[in-house]
Amino acid sequence: MPELTPHPYEHRRPRRPLRLPRRTKPPPERPAPPDLTWLMYIGIALAAVLAALAAPYLVGFLISLITG
Repeated sequence: MPELTPHPYEHRRPRRPLRLPRRTKPPPERPAPPDLTWLMYIGIALAAVLAALAAPYLVGFLISLITG
């Protein structure tokens, strides 16, 4: 009769496929990630322009909301 209690999980180390050759030299150096700070500056500038363009409309809407 099979056991009714589940077996606890036991991690097994992954096995390398036999058809792959063994590596004799270390892997090549990975290139550094690209520098995207200029995209951050463009995003901040666009947000500032959007805020500057939206401010008069927001002030006008608040004034019309207050005065009825």
